[in-house]
Amino acid sequence: MKTQVQIETMIKEIEESYQHVLTGSRATVQVNAPRALLQASAEAELVALHWTLGTKYESKLKGVNT
Repeated sequence: MKTQVQIETMIKEIEESYQHVLTGSRATVQVNAPRALLQASAEAELVALHWTLGTKYESKLKGVNT
C-alpha cells in the first residue's frame, strides 16, 4: 500500500520525466507513433494515480497533431 505522499511523488516524477510529451498537441499514430504511445502511457499512469487520490487529472494537451 502506498501513502498519499508516495503517490504525489510518483505523479511529480512522471510529470517531470514526460514533460516533453505532456505539453503541446496530442500526437496521432499516423503522424508520430512514438510520441503518441508515450503520451498514452504517461496519461494513463497519471489518470490512475489521480484516481487513487480521489482527484481528477486534466490533460494539458491541446488540439491534434496533423
